Amino acid sequence: MCIFVSHSREAEIYGISYYGVHAPTLPLVAIGYGVGSVGLWRTAKYLSPLDVPKIFAPGLLVVAIGLPLLLITPFNHGAFFNWAHMTVGIVIGVTQMATSTYLLFRQRQFSTTVAFFLQLAGGIVAAVSLPDWGFHHMLDGQMVFELGFAWCLIQWTYVAPDKKRQMADLSLSFDDE
Repeated sequence: MCIFVSHSREAEIYGISYYGVHAPTLPLVAIGYGVGSVGLWRTAKYLSPLDVPKIFAPGLLVVAIGLPLLLITPFNHGAFFNWAHMTVGIVIGVTQMATSTYLLFRQRQFSTTVAFFLQLAGGIVAAVSLPDWGFHHMLDGQMVFELGFAWCLIQWTYVAPDKKRQMADLSLSFDDE
């Protein structure tokens, strides 16, 4: 929605963060980050008792906490805020990539592999756009990265219950004997 409200060349340079520092789009980003943060928090609580790696739920909580931190560290308010904003963004990105990597190692399917490499490609585009190298595709890279992460997160919801169901099926088979 932010792209439709205010899209400029600066959005391609600064990525999603551009929309978090401009008045017309700030409320949209705040609502989006708030909904995303609550959703990730709830997903972490849902998945924590299931058969997922122990680091998975805390990782989602890190991302859930990091989203509001991005808003309170506007990159265009001096060096301190810029570095804080970049640090939070990198922590979020690395945590999201680690979550997807666990999924790839845990369940190698075509859809999981495509989701992982979609996220990885977006991350590479965003990372190459970070320095001032004249490659201004930060927004594109971030959007592809987040699409890949969302896809991997959906894949996790299929993996975890399947493992729990397998354990239940196994216990039922022992009860029959």
